[in-house]
Amino acid sequence: MQAPGIDVFWPILATVLTTFVIVVASVAHSSMAAVGEGNPRTDWTPLPTHSAEQPFVVVQVASHPTRAQAQAEADKLRRSGLDAGVLRSDLYAPLNRGWFVVYVGPFDDTAQGRARALKITGKIDDSLVRTLTRR
Repeated sequence: MQAPGIDVFWPILATVLTTFVIVVASVAHSSMAAVGEGNPRTDWTPLPTHSAEQPFVVVQVASHPTRAQAQAEADKLRRSGLDAGVLRSDLYAPLNRGWFVVYVGPFDDTAQGRARALKITGKIDDSLVRTLTRR
């Protein structure tokens, strides 16, 4: 009797590698879903702008003195599946002027919108829910 040769090795290796890739992909997908709200955006068009007279809700994640610093942090959040952006604090009350604010949202200024925002704050350390209006 002859020992199994190379003809048996490759199909087994292919099966093991395929199974590994599927497991890693499913774990990565579930990890992203655990951090984000639904599916991550892929279009990255500007987020909807609320009218000047309508307040809206955001999750404030951080504030930075430069847009580049804030944009780098927002990019990290987007890669994790969150709908993050950067706004200039000078344009929104009650924010202190002179900062670039990293946020997730916006959400409607309703009980449902605030509840969605609160859910996200539980996943991001030191974040807070803010209700903003344009100045």
